[in-house]
Parts: sequence; C-alpha cells; structure tokens
Amino acid sequence: MKFLLGSKNPSKRNALEIALKKLEFNDYEIISYNAPSNTNSKPIGYEIIRGAENRNLAIKEYATKNDIEYDYLCSIEGGFSLDENGIPFVVTYCIMEDKNGKKSTGKSLGVRITKVMFDYLKSGGSLNKIIGEIMQKDNNKQSLGIIGYLTNGLYDRANVDSEAVVSSLVPFIYNEQRERLNQYIKKMRK
Repeated sequence: MKFLLGSKNPSKRNALEIALKKLEFNDYEIISYNAPSNTNSKPIGYEIIRGAENRNLAIKEYATKNDIEYDYLCSIEGGFSLDENGIPFVVTYCIMEDKNGKKSTGKSLGVRITKVMFDYLKSGGSLNKIIGEIMQKDNNKQSLGIIGYLTNGLYDRANVDSEAVVSSLVPFIYNEQRERLNQYIKKMRK
C-alpha cells in the first residue's frame, strides 16, 4: 500500500504511521511531498479543509508529473474552528483520496481554547510561538503542538492527528459496515 503524504512535517508522517499501525496495515510505504496548503498558516474554519484539499491537489499533480503510482493521497491540516455554539477549538482534518478519486474526510477530537487565544489567532498571532517562549523550546509545532501543551502532554500532535487519519480511512476500510447500516435505514423508511 503506497501513501503520498502532502507534507514533510515529521509529526504528520508520524501521525499517518500511528494510524496505519492502529488499523493493522503492515505493508505500506509513505512518500512525503511538501505540498502547499495555499491558506493561512493558522487556518480557521473552512480554511482547514481547503488547505488539506489544496495539498491533495498538489500531490496528485506531483504524482502525475513524476509518474508515481499510489494507493492513497493523504493530507493532514490542523487549525482552529468554532462549534455551533461559537466555542473555539483546535482541531485536525485529514482528507484521504484513493487512486480512483474517491475521497473521505476525517476529523480529530477537538481541544477547547479560550476566546482570548482564538482572538489572538484571528489577529495573526501564533500560539506555537508563545508556547515555545514559555517552554523555552523551538519548533513546538512539530512536536507536542498546541494540543500537547494544553493537555500537559496527555495528547501530542501526532496522536491527535492520527485520529483524523483513522477517521478518514474508515469509509475505505469498513465500507461493508457502513453499507449494511445504510441499507437497513433505507429498508426501515419504506
């Protein structure tokens, strides 16, 4: 099984590996390509999914130009969103696309952030930069991430991102269960 990953960020690669191991994929290859998201570096709301879609388009183009065969394109994009009640969260989305063009979007758990943090982000601020200053460490974005800091290491970026990857693979791997449930619902409605 060959996966083209739309990032060279080691945390995202680790997230894909964690997800594949969890789903018991034993024979796989990951090719990382630095695909641009073409969105804000701290995407908010719909920009998160748009960023993942843009990354998949870029890696698909890369694969076509370089005659690279693959089974799945995978793009992971983290960002910030408001739920239906206006509560801000840090979340991750993953878009998986198979070689036939079938797509699936997965989402991670969300960790709530404060309105102060969200407003700071909206004004162009970087929580990762502040976390780096507080912890006196560089490159928090590629290690614990914001979620890791906010949960005191209970979660780290790769583990949370891996849940978005698993979620995006569910329709491909467990399609039989989904179809059975769909058919049952359709039958009930008759």
